[in-house]
Amino acid sequence: MPNGDRTINAPAIPYRIEFSRDGRHLIAACNDGHLRTWDVSSGKLLTERSRKKEDGPAALLDARHYADLDAQNGIRIWDLSSDAQARTLYGHASRPSRVALSPDGQLVASASEKETSVRLWNASTGQQKHLLADGIGGVAEFAFSPDSETLVSTNYDNDIRIWKTRSGELVRKIESMTGAMFSAEFSPDGKLLLMAGLDETVYVYDAKNWSLLKQLKGHGETIAALAISPDSRMVVTGGFDVITVRNPVKVVFWDLASGKVLRTVNSPHRVVALAFSPDGRWVAMTANEKEISLWQVPA
Repeated sequence: MPNGDRTINAPAIPYRIEFSRDGRHLIAACNDGHLRTWDVSSGKLLTERSRKKEDGPAALLDARHYADLDAQNGIRIWDLSSDAQARTLYGHASRPSRVALSPDGQLVASASEKETSVRLWNASTGQQKHLLADGIGGVAEFAFSPDSETLVSTNYDNDIRIWKTRSGELVRKIESMTGAMFSAEFSPDGKLLLMAGLDETVYVYDAKNWSLLKQLKGHGETIAALAISPDSRMVVTGGFDVITVRNPVKVVFWDLASGKVLRTVNSPHRVVALAFSPDGRWVAMTANEKEISLWQVPA
């Protein structure tokens, strides 16, 4: 079974990946707690940032920042290049389970599985900006809009909540989805919001009026990850269901305008994360094994 058009070997399982802005490097947070950087063209491991076990797993926020937790449930934000701690955010009564950084680097969203609210922080001062309380049943994923003005939370109660980051106002609640949405992402042009998860469908929403534009059906299994191309014309989805010889996990490339499948490839393991290169020519995939697969994007 193919593991990719190209592969990069890793000492541990990567569970979050990002391309550098110039596309030359791949950065990964791995299940041994370390953060690693590879050269994309050669596959050579360039840096390995070791961390203490008591610091817990690292959350890769973007290609330049990561987060971990201290013993008081504080969220520590770090600069990846210098390993300097930028800020610690205190306020959660229990361990945060989801953390996200806005595209402009000014806001941090966080949530705990034991709390029924989302906290929005000023990343520069470390002060809590808003407590977004709406009886939330556990956050599965966050998504910031490209302009950082909107925050979406997908939740295990099968509802989607859409907030304005400046005011903290809940502007829309999409209720009674047919299953939890494990992935959510705005298109880079800011026009669309895509979500996918347990019910094997990609939902495409208008990011201005939040109307449902279309559904991409046919993946055929739980969708654990999705990524949108830099030109906002394509989406790739990765599966998470139990693997059999007859029904391997799939990675599906879709044309967003037509909803047509452009390419389908099989994965030997459950897909964990997906990322497009900045030039849109490659998709990087991690799939619960010690390697990163690189797939060529269909023309």
